[in-house]
Amino acid sequence: MTSGFVLGPGEGSAYGFHGSVAVIKASGEDTFGQLGVIESVYPAALSVHEHVHAGEDEMFYLLGGEIEVFCGEDRWTVGAGSFVFVPRDRPHGFTVSGAGPARALVITGPSRLAAQIAERGEPVPPGLGL
Repeated sequence: MTSGFVLGPGEGSAYGFHGSVAVIKASGEDTFGQLGVIESVYPAALSVHEHVHAGEDEMFYLLGGEIEVFCGEDRWTVGAGSFVFVPRDRPHGFTVSGAGPARALVITGPSRLAAQIAERGEPVPPGLGL
């Protein structure tokens, strides 16, 4: 880890991830495993099925668009400026519910998701640039 770093708009390692774009802004390697920060763009109507992050909290700060999120029995529809916290080990998922794409900062801790995205190495889907 360095003493610090700056990534400008659009900078960071970009990957495709289940039909979305994921740009890794900070990984566990950058933060001693404490957290990961990923800028994500989700296409309209994308649906992320129910899943669980074992031992990893996940947070979404929605930058644009609209998503319907569920965590256990709870359901929310959120737009730009909304923050969603999903505790570790809880079933959750979401659907992009607005007419266009949704854009979010996804923060995980401890950081595991960023490494999983990089390991998959999917190409960035066309038309979903940041």
